[in-house]
Parts: sequence; C-alpha cells; structure tokens
Amino acid sequence: MPKKLLCLLPFLLPLPVLAQTSPTLLDLQLLAIKARADVTTHSPESIAEFAETRRLAETGDVEAQLELARMLQLGVGAPQDTAQSMAWIRKSAEGGYAPAQAALGLAYAVGGKVPIDRVQGEYWLRKGAAQGDAQAQTILALEFIDGDSSAEEQALAITWLKAAANEQHFVPAYNALGEHLMRAATDEQDRGEAFHWFDRSAREKEPAGMRNLARAHELGLGVKQSDKLALLWYERAGWSGDVPAMRRMVDVYVNGELGQQANAEDAAEWRGKLAEKENK
Repeated sequence: MPKKLLCLLPFLLPLPVLAQTSPTLLDLQLLAIKARADVTTHSPESIAEFAETRRLAETGDVEAQLELARMLQLGVGAPQDTAQSMAWIRKSAEGGYAPAQAALGLAYAVGGKVPIDRVQGEYWLRKGAAQGDAQAQTILALEFIDGDSSAEEQALAITWLKAAANEQHFVPAYNALGEHLMRAATDEQDRGEAFHWFDRSAREKEPAGMRNLARAHELGLGVKQSDKLALLWYERAGWSGDVPAMRRMVDVYVNGELGQQANAEDAAEWRGKLAEKENK
C-alpha cells in the first residue's frame, strides 16, 4: 500500500458502518482500523510533533495542515477531534493540496466523518485528479467512472487503475480494472486481459471479482466456457455476500442451469440468504 494512500486511511469510516460501504473500499476501511490501533498516541515525542505540526499548519503550510488533520483524527499528540480534523483537511484542500483534495473527496464519497455527499466527493476527487494525484485518480475511477462516462474518461480510468493494480498492487483496483477492460474489449485478447484481473481479484477473495470471474466462465469471456467453474465461483461469491451472485444462484436452482437440476430446496436456501443480506 503506497505511503500517500495510507495517509487517507484515518479519514475513512468507523467499524459499525463498514458493511454499508462500497466493497471497493472495504480493504481501506480494515486497514484504517489497524492504523488506529498501531498509533502511539501520547508519547512526549508525539505531543511535541503535534505542537510543531500545528504551528506550521497555522502559517498556511498545506502539507502540515493535512498532517495535522491526520493526527487529530487518530488522536496523536492530542485528544481525538474529528470536527477539527475535517476542518483542517478542508483548509488544506482549499489551499490546493492534491492529497488533501483526494482525502476530502474520499471522505465525502463514503461518509462517516462527514455526511455522504457524492457531488462533493466527485468534485474534490476531480480537483486532486486534475493535479495528477494518483490516489484521487484511483478512487475517482473506482467510484465515479462507469459505462455511462465518456470514452475519454473510461480510457483514463483504465490507465489509472492499471497503475494502481500493477504498480501499487491495490487489490480493490483489480476487479474495477477488469470491468473497464471487459467493457472496452474488442477481441478475445482484450477479454483475456479483463479475465486476468477478475481472476486476480477473486483470488484475493473480493466478492465482486468472484462474481465477474463466474460470469466470464459462464459466457466464455476471455476463457473457455465452463459451467462447472461458473457455478463454483458464483457459489463462492454468494457465500461471501455478493447479492448479484446470490440472485444468480437462485435462478440456477429454479431453472436448472449451469449443469444443475432444478432444486426447490436449494433455491429456497439461496432465497433465504438473499433476503437476509438485503434486509441488513
């Protein structure tokens, strides 16, 4: 995980709302919890560092402002203060500091520290992305660029996600990159590249990656068609909580698909899992 991306972690959601967030950000959320647990909060060194960081921040140093926001959010060198943390990150972002714009955009996009505001989230992520901030570009591609975006933006998303996946080994980018590549594919080689990233995502136990890998096997997209492997990965995705995969499993046992016989009992079991997930 790149150092700059780790700086965004404290601005993410607390544990109780993890289940409500986008799956693409789940790894970040879990790392955020670990980051909080690992911080030494009240050592003499951290108190002195906080005082010096605050002094620099008050002079208008945008990098110090973002660092001060991080320290306030984690309670490093001072009591934790989420409101002050967000005030300083906004000041840094408004001062034109791209990493702060990325962090503020992410906070608005997923909520928790501020109410979810997708418009503000996209606005600040685009500000950071325009300055070449890799983290802003990655989150923008993950959260806001899709099949309805312009061809130019979809091409940019592929470039940004390839950098995140290949250079930063950022797991949530794997499935998103596969989706963008599959959408843009014009031949079997392109579809094979998309399949590769679905496979990478699935091997990291990402539910959406498992489901997309299953669909590729089912339809023969970038790989030889296989009902057996499609069923395997739909099941794994469903057991991991992926709602579309659960719906597919219901259809499999209602209609007798993917080499299975129609089975009312199995269909009912998957309906129950689906209802439980959707009612959470």
